[in-house]
Amino acid sequence: MKNLRQLFNTGIIISFVLFISVQAKSQTNIKTNIDRDVLFPANSSSEIGGVLGGSINNCINNGVMARDYLLYIKPFAEKLDDGGGFMGEFWGKWYTSAALAYRYQPTAAHRMVLDRSASLLINTQDSDGRLSSYPKTQDFGHWDIWGRKYALLGLIAHYDQTGDKKSLKAACSATDALIGIAGPGKQKLTETGLQIIGSLSSCSILEPVVLVYERSGEKKYLDFALYLVQLWSEPNTYNPKGMRLVEEALTGTHPIHIAAPKGYEMMSCYEGLCELYRVTGDPKLLEAVVKFGKSVLKKEIMIVGSGSSGELWCDGANRQTEILEQPMETCVTVTWMKLCYQLLRLTGDPLWADQLEVSLYNSLLGAITPDGSWWAYFSPLTGERMPSPMQVPVCQSSCCVANGPRGLLLTPEWSVMKSDAGPVINLYSEGKWSQKLKSGNNLTISQETNYPETNEIIIHLDLPKPEHFTLSLRIPEWGKNTSLLVNDEPINCQPGAYAQVKREWKKGDRIRIEMDLRGRIIRAPGSLNHLAVMRGPVVLALDNRMVKDENYNLWLLPRGTQWNFKDELGGLNYVLPSPCITDDSPQQYVDLVPSPSKPENVWMAFEVPFLYRYTHFFDHKQVNLVMCDYASAGNQYSEKNLFRVWLPQPIFMNDVFPENTWRILYREGDTRPEIPCMFE
Repeated sequence: MKNLRQLFNTGIIISFVLFISVQAKSQTNIKTNIDRDVLFPANSSSEIGGVLGGSINNCINNGVMARDYLLYIKPFAEKLDDGGGFMGEFWGKWYTSAALAYRYQPTAAHRMVLDRSASLLINTQDSDGRLSSYPKTQDFGHWDIWGRKYALLGLIAHYDQTGDKKSLKAACSATDALIGIAGPGKQKLTETGLQIIGSLSSCSILEPVVLVYERSGEKKYLDFALYLVQLWSEPNTYNPKGMRLVEEALTGTHPIHIAAPKGYEMMSCYEGLCELYRVTGDPKLLEAVVKFGKSVLKKEIMIVGSGSSGELWCDGANRQTEILEQPMETCVTVTWMKLCYQLLRLTGDPLWADQLEVSLYNSLLGAITPDGSWWAYFSPLTGERMPSPMQVPVCQSSCCVANGPRGLLLTPEWSVMKSDAGPVINLYSEGKWSQKLKSGNNLTISQETNYPETNEIIIHLDLPKPEHFTLSLRIPEWGKNTSLLVNDEPINCQPGAYAQVKREWKKGDRIRIEMDLRGRIIRAPGSLNHLAVMRGPVVLALDNRMVKDENYNLWLLPRGTQWNFKDELGGLNYVLPSPCITDDSPQQYVDLVPSPSKPENVWMAFEVPFLYRYTHFFDHKQVNLVMCDYASAGNQYSEKNLFRVWLPQPIFMNDVFPENTWRILYREGDTRPEIPCMFE
């Protein structure tokens, strides 16, 4: 076995050979028989600014590109996953993030990282093509196939970004080795991996297998993918009725009752179905993924755009007002966003862009530390934030630290896309995007805005010569009063749809959007007595840095509340309770006023009106509390910095913040996790 330092030296030599093509993005054009996407990544330059752009830059500079990737390769070089470990996943998770970072910022330094680390991994590959962090005697170890999946995804990402055929060849050889032990007549992948999660981890290999077929054109890889999906429908020792991922999705089965309820791995399998649909065009595959996605959204996704308890589906939409054990794994957040991105591409339905935005601004940004170096493993809706523990000292990382950047660095891919009709704007943020139109005309889209902090978005178009095309602008489903003007001319727009503006566009055209950022009162699906506040895509939370511990109870005070009696001299001021709100009730709103003061590292803060009832009909009055954006809430990562999203009615202010919630997020006897000093 070659030692790691020899591999590193070899990698340096190879990287210098490849370095000459570093100056431009070099994504390989992947051709399939029929391109079935409705929306496409623009494959062009973008630069996102503002708070979001700062988080992306921190994630790249202090996180992804600051990692010691030699530690991620070591398990492959030395076969360290002997006995059931999962270190094989780290390299591919990190590498696909690094590839997205390079795609967004194609610098020489980033290209060097891609080339060196890919060549180092390839040098660990056995002569028969096997690429695993497990000893050969442990083929099909608990996380063996799962780790191979991520190695394949990383190699494919390198090929896509650089066109280096060595990576594609290595991916093909690794897939050949897998077929040799798990193809027809061999060990069934549906009977491998951890039995407790029903082989979902092994079966998620479907995605890279299809990608290898798309890039190589070799039918044996498509045959293997089809064989694997066929196995899903067959009874096996892990699932006596079969996994039935396609069948259960088509019938609308609650995700908690499909195969095994491991959310992350289950969604990874459906990502593979998306790729298989692109190749085969089988409509039932797309239908299955769409129905599955909508079922997850309805049953499992919580208000901030993620789900799970203990990494498992848990009927989360209905249970999110509880203090859940190990809620909202960051890996679940990332994979949910990746699945939404797939569905956005395949359907063109802005529903999925709406969900991407909610997940981005809440669960995802809430899981990353302010400097971008580290990530939370779990993210509660009540209590305190904790960084992910260093689960694997060899890699100095955890699954979510390696995986979190994949969700954030996916943002440039869906922010401004393209369709056959023209550009599609999904994300409103300070920034600049350039793409080449079908005519060859170079279009630059610039946005001036502080959205979602403020509601005005100004979009400027710059193109050398006038051209007819359709510009599609996402109008969020919650934006009932959103207005749109093109060169000061009002344009009709409907919430939950794209405003499709077809005209001759020219240099200097100006689009103005005013988003409906009224505070919306959200009633919990599983508890009519719990309310939350959203402003646009952003969930608000109480944070104990801005709220005093007071000995009284408060009710959220909706806009337009009528005082039953108002004595200006201070007598019988009272408000009677509102009638019970049902699912059919009109949307209620609450007035939000920007707070004049807030902690330095809090992004947004607003004064929110609550009703204080002293007793009976006497001395009712309005009391304002400050609420901040969920991503900022608790971002000191301290047991002293507490927050909560869901507000029971009434909310007792002397008991508003449960303490020591970190203890139910980790095992008994653990100490409270801290960010490793090397990343502080």
